[in-house]
This record gives sequence, C-alpha cells and structure tokens, in this order.
Amino acid sequence: MGKKKNFPVPGSIGGGGREIMYIKDNDISGNDIHGDMNIGSTVVKLPSFDVAMGAGALKDMIKKHSELAEDSPEYIFMIEELQSKIKNCESRKIIGLESKLKNAGKEIYYDQALVSSQKASKTITRFQHVKSYQIIFNHVLGLILTRFNSYIIPLIKSGSDDVVIKSAINSTIIEPLYQEVSMAGGMISSDLIEGMLYFLTEKCHVEWV
Repeated sequence: MGKKKNFPVPGSIGGGGREIMYIKDNDISGNDIHGDMNIGSTVVKLPSFDVAMGAGALKDMIKKHSELAEDSPEYIFMIEELQSKIKNCESRKIIGLESKLKNAGKEIYYDQALVSSQKASKTITRFQHVKSYQIIFNHVLGLILTRFNSYIIPLIKSGSDDVVIKSAINSTIIEPLYQEVSMAGGMISSDLIEGMLYFLTEKCHVEWV
C-alpha cells in the first residue's frame, strides 16, 4: 500500500488564532443533511444534501488537481475560476460590506460579519497558491454563491425574520459544506465558511437585496 498524502488546510480558532489542518486519504461513508426547518410556528422547506457524494467528488478533484502541471489548460482554467471569485465583481458597484448589509436591513449582522470576513480574506490570501486549498476554496465559494441565491434570497425577499434567515444559512451553507470538506479529508472551521459568505458579500458577488 502506498504512502498516504496529507495536504494542509486552513482553519480558524477562537481568540484570533489560527490552526493548520490537513487533507488526508480518508474513506467516505454515507451521510446527508435534509428535512424541514421548524422555528416556532414557521416551517421552512429545505433541500436534501448528500454530503457524502459531494465529499467524494471534492476528494477526487483535490487528487486530480494535485497531479496537474501548472501550465496545463485544466489548471489554468481552475485558477481563473478561483480568481474570479476572490476579486471584486467587475459588473457591480463596490460599496463595502457595511453598506451592503445596511441596504438589506441586516446591519445587525455587521460586527460579526466584518470579523469573519477578515479572517476568510487573510486565509484565502495566505493559502490560495497551495493546490489543495485552491480546490477547496473554489468549491466552497462556488457553492456558497449558488445556495445563497437559491435558498436565502427567497427568504429575504419574502420578509423572513433574522432567526429564520440565520438558521437557513447554517442549514443550507455552513453545516453541509463543513461536513462535506471534513468528509473529504479536510478540516475546516464552520466560522471560516461563514466568513467566506461575508467575504463574497464584500466583493459584491453575493447580493442581499
């Protein structure tokens, strides 16, 4: 049996510290996240997420990407995809995180959002040139975008309260993506994933209104 490879993955811990974690050749067993969200008398219909299938796909992408030459078309394409997500959205006016949340009536989120966005920004900047990170960042950022637009925007537009919106963000974005990356062999903190949501908001990829 060949020697297993470990790849470092960034995470964050309380008190402003950070920790380095690793992608390993783990086996993946079945797991999914599903079911309605009940908050008092409010029932929010949520999709089912097969995190095991997503984790398996992510694990395969990490392996394939690690074997690519850096001048190959596939590698260059993936880097371009990642860069398009971590740079400001060129088609939208950049107004900053505070203004974005204020315009959506969500200024109550700002203090926490600022701290977590800054953590995410520092982590992405530090590790974006490491192959395993490139795949994880691109994968997580992309799914945050699509799930926010699909599941969170309709709740905001329907006038759902902050408890419902926050719970839905956790149930559709933070928790399933945390489990998916972990099951793929990576260890990533849930607050880093939340920070990536606000990082994308600050870069104007995520629109709250």
